[in-house]
Amino acid sequence: MASLAVHAGTNARRAIRVGAYEVSKVDFAEGRELPWHSHPRACVAVVVRGRVSKRFASLAADAGVGTLVSMPPEEEHEDRFGREGSSIVVVESADGVDQLACFRDWHALLIGLRIVRELTIADRFSALAIEGLALELCALAARGRALPRAAPWLRQARELLGERFSELPTAVEIASEIGVHPVHLARAFRAQYGESLGGCVRRLRLEWAAERLVQSDVPLVSLARDAGFVDQSHFTRAFRKQFGTTPGRYRAAFR
Repeated sequence: MASLAVHAGTNARRAIRVGAYEVSKVDFAEGRELPWHSHPRACVAVVVRGRVSKRFASLAADAGVGTLVSMPPEEEHEDRFGREGSSIVVVESADGVDQLACFRDWHALLIGLRIVRELTIADRFSALAIEGLALELCALAARGRALPRAAPWLRQARELLGERFSELPTAVEIASEIGVHPVHLARAFRAQYGESLGGCVRRLRLEWAAERLVQSDVPLVSLARDAGFVDQSHFTRAFRKQFGTTPGRYRAAFR
C-alpha cells in the first residue's frame, strides 16, 4: 500500500506551512483515479469544487461541494474524481485527528473558500489568516465527529427532511411516516441535532442555495424565489445569519 503526499496525482497545487499545519489547495483533473493509498499525516479536507468518490475500509462517500473529510495518518482509501475534476483544500498535521469522518458542512465550505482567497492573495498577512482558518476548520471537523449517534428513527426523520425540504414538510407528516408522536419527534430532534425541524428545513434550503451560488450563474432574485424565500432581501438576511456573509460575497469568494 503506497503512502502518498496529498498532492500526488494533482495537476495544480498551492500550499503554505503555518504553525503546526501545512495548508494547500489541490486540483485534480476530471476522471482521475488514485488506487488504494494513504497519507503520512492526519488530514482535514473540504471539497470546494467538483466531486470525488472516496472509499475507505469502513465507509464510502460521494463527496460533493461542501463535504468535510477528516482522516488519521495512514488511513487507507481510494479516490475517483468526477467528470468536472475537483478542487480540495487540505489541512495536514502530525496529529490531532484520531478517527475517520465524512459529512457535509457549508460553514466548512466558506472557510475553505477563504483559505483559497488567502492563498491567492499571498500577502504578508496571509499566513496569519490561514493559520486561524485552519484551526477553525479542524474545530468543525472535531465537533462533527463528536455528535452522538442518533436512533434509527431520528436519522430517518433527518433523511426525509433532506429529501423533501423544498416541499415544506410538517412535523405531523414526518412523524406519521416514521411512526412516532409529533411532539416526541420535535423534542428528540432538537435534543439530538441542536435545531428544530423548521430550523433544519431552513438550513437545508440555505445550503441548497449556497451550492447553487457556487455551481451556477442563476440571478440572486431567482435563487431567492427558488429557495422558498419571500424576496431577495429576506433571503439575504437569512443567508448572512447562516453563513456570516451575503450571497453575493459568497459567490464572489468562490469565483
